[in-house]
Amino acid sequence: MTTQSYAGQIDQFLNHLKLLSENQREVLIGENETNITTTQGHLLMLLAQNGPQTNSELSRALHVSGAAVTKAMKSLYIRDEPMVNVIPDPEDGRVSRWSLTTLGGSLATAHTQRHRETIDEYKKILTKFSDDEQAVISRFLTQLSACLTGEKIE
Repeated sequence: MTTQSYAGQIDQFLNHLKLLSENQREVLIGENETNITTTQGHLLMLLAQNGPQTNSELSRALHVSGAAVTKAMKSLYIRDEPMVNVIPDPEDGRVSRWSLTTLGGSLATAHTQRHRETIDEYKKILTKFSDDEQAVISRFLTQLSACLTGEKIE
């Protein structure tokens, strides 16, 4: 293959990745066997890891807008079987925190497992490459990421 064809392959891959991740916080390999989005699953996972949190705390952790968190959490709360509860902050009654229900905890565990499965799949793919090739892949991804974010790497 030529540099031109590799560049085309990268372009095609990134465009495909964008379509896959549309309106999602992350890309996970495997089937989503739940009726929640990956963003909602990640919010549940954060609650499982860190305990009750406010919209602002969740927003900062996910690097998304407060409005996006509010929308996602509301949809997890207003279901026939809620996945989250609203609890008042013990320090400030004007502040509300989200906590997990039993169902929410189960779905948080399932989302965490999908993260593990995704990493395991990446490892399986990488074992098909030598250590030197893996180093090149890592260098390439670092350079591409820097290019996409506008960072300078020497």
